[in-house]
Amino acid sequence: MVKSTTPQKTKRRSPITRAEGERRLIEAAYQLVHERPFSEVGVRDIAALADVNHGFVHTWFGSKNDLLLAVVRRQFLELAETVQRAEPGQPAINFFDPNVVIVVRLVLWLNLEGVDTSGLFNDMPILDALTVRYIDVEKIDPAIARQTAIQAISIGLGAGTFAPILGMETPADVLPIMDLWRHVIGLLGKYPPA
Repeated sequence: MVKSTTPQKTKRRSPITRAEGERRLIEAAYQLVHERPFSEVGVRDIAALADVNHGFVHTWFGSKNDLLLAVVRRQFLELAETVQRAEPGQPAINFFDPNVVIVVRLVLWLNLEGVDTSGLFNDMPILDALTVRYIDVEKIDPAIARQTAIQAISIGLGAGTFAPILGMETPADVLPIMDLWRHVIGLLGKYPPA
């Protein structure tokens, strides 16, 4: 029998919708930023894990950094849902949750890389969810609820990001800061600024 010298064709991927492809790429990128330093996550690695042609990263997102911004936006939506489900009197966001830590670090890394991250905060579901929570649950004056939510996010991001630098290694180390913030929120609810 004569062997064919024609090279075997590589298996073609099944066609997928753009929505499915974007979903796969976002999930693959999210998985890889958990596993590797952000600078080592490449477009081809993301596409291979997602089983999507790497050219679609640029077609659908524009760049790797734009894909990573989509990862952040998806995580913001999930965090907003967490805020909405949080029981009154309990922290709305756990800044030691590995998923929260990754998204905070990813936003900071993208910002340091020169990526315009300002759009993330124009339409920020976490900010909206906290604002609603502060009005409905904490009874904070709607006129200051959004500013209070911005402060809460800033304090949480700062404590979560810089905790190790400030000698806080565990959630128990950060708890007094969060308890003090909860006290301030309670005071804002009782005694709104004039």
